[in-house]
Amino acid sequence: MLRLREWSHPFAAAGVTAMTFHIGQQVVCINDVFSSCPYWRSAVSTLPKLHMIYTIRHMREAHGLLGLCFYEIVSPRAQFAEGYVEPAFNSKNFRPVKRTNIEVFEKLLAPAPAAPVDAT
Repeated sequence: MLRLREWSHPFAAAGVTAMTFHIGQQVVCINDVFSSCPYWRSAVSTLPKLHMIYTIRHMREAHGLLGLCFYEIVSPRAQFAEGYVEPAFNSKNFRPVKRTNIEVFEKLLAPAPAAPVDAT
């Protein structure tokens, strides 16, 4: 079985910015439409919810797609083409979480220095 620590989407040739995923990384669900395969859906305990953040626990490539398993969602193993494995979610439905430094917003809220008063 192929063990992945880091993986990039192979979209660079198509002119799309590649995304890199790694174990321990936080991702946000950007599309909550997952496989309609009845067998896969019956094996999944819970589906990720749109705009929720998840932490990558395991990654697996199958059929040219990268599957992600999360600490927040654990499904029982089931028999798939690649073996007896936990069902994974297509990485195309997720993007890395972008961290924003709150200092940027604090500076916007800081009062402006007082203008000098002309004493003439």
